[in-house]
Amino acid sequence: MAIDKNTGRAIKFLLGLLVCWHIGVYSQTESAQTLFAENKAAILQIQVIDVTSGSKSVIGSGFVVNAEGLIATNYHVIQLAASKPEQYRIEYLTAADKTGDLQLLDVDVINDLALVSASDLGAQPLSLAVTEPPIGVPVFALGNPLDLGLTVVPGTYNGINQTSYHPRVHFTGSLNSGMSGGPTLSEAGQVIGINVSTAGNQVSFLVPVTALHKLIAEYQGRAAAVGGMTQRIGQQLFDDQQEKFSRMLALDWTTMPLGQAQVIDELKPFVKCWGGSNSSSEKAQFLSADRTCRSEDNIYLHGKFNSGIIEYQFFWLEADKLNAPQFYAYYQRLFTDFVPGNKADEKDVGDFNCDDQFVIADSVENQRKTKAVFCVRAYKDYPQLYDVLFLQGTVDDSRAAFLSHFTLAGVSQNNARAFVRKFMGVAKWP
Repeated sequence: MAIDKNTGRAIKFLLGLLVCWHIGVYSQTESAQTLFAENKAAILQIQVIDVTSGSKSVIGSGFVVNAEGLIATNYHVIQLAASKPEQYRIEYLTAADKTGDLQLLDVDVINDLALVSASDLGAQPLSLAVTEPPIGVPVFALGNPLDLGLTVVPGTYNGINQTSYHPRVHFTGSLNSGMSGGPTLSEAGQVIGINVSTAGNQVSFLVPVTALHKLIAEYQGRAAAVGGMTQRIGQQLFDDQQEKFSRMLALDWTTMPLGQAQVIDELKPFVKCWGGSNSSSEKAQFLSADRTCRSEDNIYLHGKFNSGIIEYQFFWLEADKLNAPQFYAYYQRLFTDFVPGNKADEKDVGDFNCDDQFVIADSVENQRKTKAVFCVRAYKDYPQLYDVLFLQGTVDDSRAAFLSHFTLAGVSQNNARAFVRKFMGVAKWP
């Protein structure tokens, strides 16, 4: 069969692409093999051991960062040992099956980092990058997924995520349970991030190496392990919310319409917003439109306790086919169904103390009557911090209603009060 000139050119082009793809895959495979061979002695499995049973309770990863045996990992990997040192201890396991005890030195709960140390490890430390690599370059995550042994996961560096308050590197690759705390390396073998989480579908996140540089400098400047871990964590939480709310409250809070109300638009980089309505449903008995905005920077304290969350929601309702009593009954159920938008355990927080009152706006353009509920619960271990739940809904119209809510987790009283004042002044039904 004869092949015309254009077909021949197309075949050559496709063959060229195939050759380039093969070379790229071969190069990436070769890089992964080299990085694995040259750095595996410095990458460890971190094990949290229950003292009584002698069994593993948690496994993760870590890596050596200096010649004195300083090791980096995630806070969430060693959290049990940090909070219950009488029940748990920390061990390492090398790729050569060497084991030993680890001492907890310092933590950064905001960036989910921890420093531990081993006295007799003797491994060559990894080099920490001092600048970000270009976006799009190949990088390689290493760790111990699912207790299967040391593994290399190739991926792509996509830069610092610009849509979240706490910086995270977007890594196109599949991090799995057990890889947390391990390093992600450039092709040159430098640590450019610390494995921390995944959203699935090849979307994962790393703690930028700059945060690790800062934690190491703080530890070395102190030249001693942290004496009071609870106090250290509490101060980090307090300082973080102080800076966060200072920046957020200084912004010009723009609004957008929701029904006849005006609601707060997206406050970047603190929250992301989504919304919806039932306007296309022919079976709906009432019209409902909503908008929810929430931070993605949850601070992990333990499996049942998160902090640092900011969430606000708005609901516009119109009776449509419902009569006034039916509409009021639905609205009342919605009003009473709200719960705080963060996880907390009774051993970590007290009970909510709530105050509710009817409020009439004192501005000329807004004379609506609303019911407002303000609830606060204190953190037991961190006495300067509170969770706040706020709810406000109109009560002066039998055919329409506007409902607003926010949750603040781990906030000081002063910042909570400032947020309430600004929130009530911006989100309203004129």
